[in-house]
Amino acid sequence: MNTIMSYYMVIRKKRDTDFPSLSEVVRNGYLSTVNNVWKNAIFQELTFESMILISAILFICFGVPLHLTIISVPIVLLTLYISIYLSIFMKVAQFLYETPTLDCWVAEVYEPYFSTKNPENCWYKMIDESEIDNIRIDGLKRRIIGTVAVTKHKQKEDWTWLFRLVVDKRYRRKGIGMKLVNEVQNWARENRYNNIELVISECQEGCRDLFNNAGFEIKQLYHKKIFAGLVTLQMFQLQCEVRSTF
Repeated sequence: MNTIMSYYMVIRKKRDTDFPSLSEVVRNGYLSTVNNVWKNAIFQELTFESMILISAILFICFGVPLHLTIISVPIVLLTLYISIYLSIFMKVAQFLYETPTLDCWVAEVYEPYFSTKNPENCWYKMIDESEIDNIRIDGLKRRIIGTVAVTKHKQKEDWTWLFRLVVDKRYRRKGIGMKLVNEVQNWARENRYNNIELVISECQEGCRDLFNNAGFEIKQLYHKKIFAGLVTLQMFQLQCEVRSTF
């Protein structure tokens, strides 16, 4: 006889005890963009200039044979990767420990301890936090797999800033990101904020479609030099009006 396994998903407010798990999700989520940023940086002009400069230094200053100066390529690429990794790691620390939050939500799953299924192939029933007491959670483990937060807007009192939206890559494309964004939108309306703003980069895959479907529009498009000017990224500043129409 086959046993039907239950998988549940809850979107709820963050608790103080969530911080270790939340930190891990945020760290892993942002570090998962390292490869995309690195690939973007490889074909930028400054990268090629650095390779040529190091080759020249090896040849002129150290007498390295010209055909061996090709070693400058892996040196630059490895240095670039490490720089990007460390920069994003420091950015995560800033988001977690320095940026004050007005509110924060987490996505938490309840799933069997001994399930061999990949989360990508599982269907999760979305339930309200108040419904947990009405279901059997014996044998189910809890895991935080997503989060989002809001902070004060730097320029406008009646606007808020969405940041730190992350979903574990194994649980993406299940509508979790949209649910988290909707929580922010509902919270903003209830607290009389008129608009929500945020910034994403071209290397954050899937984010533009998510926010477009959630009603966000491009307010500004610009380029930003990061990692001490090593990389230039295209940035999208998005805005969503949430002013109540009642």
